[in-house]
Amino acid sequence: MSILTRLRTVAAAVLVLTLLTSCGPTADSTKDTSLRIATEDQIRAELKQASDRAYQALGVKGRLGQSEAVNFSGCEDHGGSKDARDAIHFWQVDDLDPVELNPAVERLQKWLKDEGWGGLGDQWDANRVDHEVWGKNPEKTVAVWAQSFRPMNRIIFRVSAACFQPPAS
Repeated sequence: MSILTRLRTVAAAVLVLTLLTSCGPTADSTKDTSLRIATEDQIRAELKQASDRAYQALGVKGRLGQSEAVNFSGCEDHGGSKDARDAIHFWQVDDLDPVELNPAVERLQKWLKDEGWGGLGDQWDANRVDHEVWGKNPEKTVAVWAQSFRPMNRIIFRVSAACFQPPAS
């Protein structure tokens, strides 16, 4: 897979996660009362919990990479108010047995469906190298996107929370 194709895939994943968890258009104000109020610590804990459960659903053992950092940013560009925040937990599982990649992603998709995560997507067929799935939790606060990369024996994840409002100081 070329670098350009991978970049397009990542861009599509970011768009999907934004749409899945988007807060929609809001008034241009400092505080948006329609947004969920949560601290960065609460959001970090939710994303880590979703990531842990997704890893368990894979049913594989591999080396975890980039699993600690949760990154926060503003979400004005997709309808959030000035102080609204987005968060993303990017991580991956490396050194997987190549024959386990697709079954692992299929187990992840089954877990998402069994847990009632809506907005499920699946882009995969036997002719493709990569298998991609995504879903959002019933409260529409967290989304999971995963894609397998057969040439690298890797599954990458983006677990996100969009447009939450930090509490007033």
